[in-house]
Amino acid sequence: ARARPRVSVPSEVALYLERRERALGEVRVLLASIVSFAGDPAEIDPDAGLFGTGLGLDSLDAVEVLVGLEIDLGIKLEGDDPIRLGLRSVNGVVDAVMRARGEL
Repeated sequence: ARARPRVSVPSEVALYLERRERALGEVRVLLASIVSFAGDPAEIDPDAGLFGTGLGLDSLDAVEVLVGLEIDLGIKLEGDDPIRLGLRSVNGVVDAVMRARGEL
């Protein structure tokens, strides 16, 4: 069998992926503290919804997420409606963090 050629990732993409992974880790730790997640925060699925059958957050938890983003991560999001801000999933929160940091 022939070996597959090694594919190199452009440095911009690698940097983006590194930043995204860092932001995902920070968001997972924040969410784990809010929902009292017993396992390793790294086990939180990035595609998990924040509300309903996902992590099961309620409106009070959503406010805690916004406060946590501001206090723990230094991110101030404009507006007070997490759904309107696109914070429907773990990845949505990561996107918001990266946008606020100018990394997206």
